Amino acid sequence: MFDIIKKKIGSILKKRSQSRPVLDYLDEQDLSRFSDQDIVLETEDQIQEFLPEVLGQALARTWIDKRFLEAFYEYPEEILERGGVYLPDHISVEFMKKDKSRPKVVVYENGNKKRRKILELKLIMVAEE
Repeated sequence: MFDIIKKKIGSILKKRSQSRPVLDYLDEQDLSRFSDQDIVLETEDQIQEFLPEVLGQALARTWIDKRFLEAFYEYPEEILERGGVYLPDHISVEFMKKDKSRPKVVVYENGNKKRRKILELKLIMVAEE
């Protein structure tokens, strides 16, 4: 009788261990990346098309990750590059957050003594029924 119970428990434990996900591969991944592949944006059209999604991810992460918020506030362009997003040299990114206001990201094209706003992104939460 004891052997039967031992076999049943062994079979349950074996099934249970097989159903657990193997997450060892996460240790090898850089979870700070914005995409599986590098994103190299060279034109204003590409920036307008692809950068809002990336910046939306960054803004969302600033809400839940204080360390990321501090780093992105100080070094937005460097954080984008570390995340695999590359912008032309004449493009700058500013992250702004004042007191209780919603954080926003503004992307500028830098010319001869002039800056032109290309894009501004602000994350707003909406509750729907």
